[in-house]
Amino acid sequence: MTHMRLRTLVRSALLCLPPLAGLAAESRVLPLEGQLTLTQALELMRIRDPNIAVAQSAVDQALADKISAAERPNATLAYSTAKINPAGHNGPGSLWDKQYDTIVDLSQPFERGGKRKHRLAQAGANVDAAHADFADTLRNERLAVAQAYWELKRAEEKYTNEQTLAAIEHRSLQASEQRLKLGDMPRLDVERMRIEAAETDNAADAAQGTLQDAQVALAALLDTTAQSDSLSAGDAWPRAEKVAGIDVECALARRPDMLAAKQRVQAAEAALDLAHAQRTRDVTISGQYEHNPDPFGHTLLGVGVSIPLFTGNGYEGEIRRAYTDIDAANAALARIRVAALADVQRASADLHAAAQRALRFDGDLIERGHATEQAVETAYAHGGLTLADLLDARRALKTLQDDATDAHADYAEAAAALAAAAAQDELVAVP
Repeated sequence: MTHMRLRTLVRSALLCLPPLAGLAAESRVLPLEGQLTLTQALELMRIRDPNIAVAQSAVDQALADKISAAERPNATLAYSTAKINPAGHNGPGSLWDKQYDTIVDLSQPFERGGKRKHRLAQAGANVDAAHADFADTLRNERLAVAQAYWELKRAEEKYTNEQTLAAIEHRSLQASEQRLKLGDMPRLDVERMRIEAAETDNAADAAQGTLQDAQVALAALLDTTAQSDSLSAGDAWPRAEKVAGIDVECALARRPDMLAAKQRVQAAEAALDLAHAQRTRDVTISGQYEHNPDPFGHTLLGVGVSIPLFTGNGYEGEIRRAYTDIDAANAALARIRVAALADVQRASADLHAAAQRALRFDGDLIERGHATEQAVETAYAHGGLTLADLLDARRALKTLQDDATDAHADYAEAAAALAAAAAQDELVAVP
């Protein structure tokens, strides 16, 4: 994977979200009043998520390291003056004619063995790995926001279902109390209705708490915790579709965590080449100018060459460490591949199962549930069924509605999970 291809990957990850309709180009602040779409939530995450900023800092650090890797050794300029007599007996004339021994030395080291090339290869691989890490961070954060968004919608619908049932129970209780006053209903049934109404109130309060938890969870990802109570999911549930097969190897090849691991293997291999290159002796060439009036004249010139002698360090430790780092990088790559493969397969299986459940509810199941409950209501009103039958029918409809909500939420979250696992750009399911 070349550096240019990784840059393209990150750029596509950053630009894959469609622009917000109605968002002014000069403004990057998203209002939280009213209902929030998933697209807006993802855009807000890109602006405010500190994890994205941390990942970008890692990319900037790697780019700075690459600049350092490309630098060549600096030359050294040395100046010294000797033979200064503190008693002042330094000969007649100006400072230039004094019997000082003045030396100016310029030394330039020259690297050999391709050290700079290997440093650049290692730094370039680390830059590519940092870009892939950035894309992986963006992938994970977008998935977290998508799943939190659908959890918010799940909580909203369940809270609405609980409120609806509680309202029905309270209306039935009021009607029952009127019938009790007229002597048309047993007190035992009225007491049972009171208990049922209290239980639905408790369930509605619990559902409201779950809703508030979901709002806080999404707000934390968007760094808008102070406005969590204003968050509301505005998107409809995505349409459930039959799940097509997925090319696992292509999915793994696109995953940024796999790309980062491969780049770190290349960086470790370049580090091994650099460690071996340390055994190639660098050469330092120097030129010297010496001013000494007496007795050989005013100017003397000299040249020098120096090379290190490996009398105490043959770089065996660095080479052995480089081999170990390659083994560690390959082991990390294998571990990430196993985890990524399991992630893709698990997400695919979850989406398949969730699609089957959601498709069952996308038919007329809910309508038939309402029709059944209405039939029981009518039969109870005409004395054809008991109060227990009525309460059971209401509970059954409420359970059916909650199951439908769970099925659609599970499908939406599973679709987002598979898109993230397969490193697909689009996490926004189309309603």
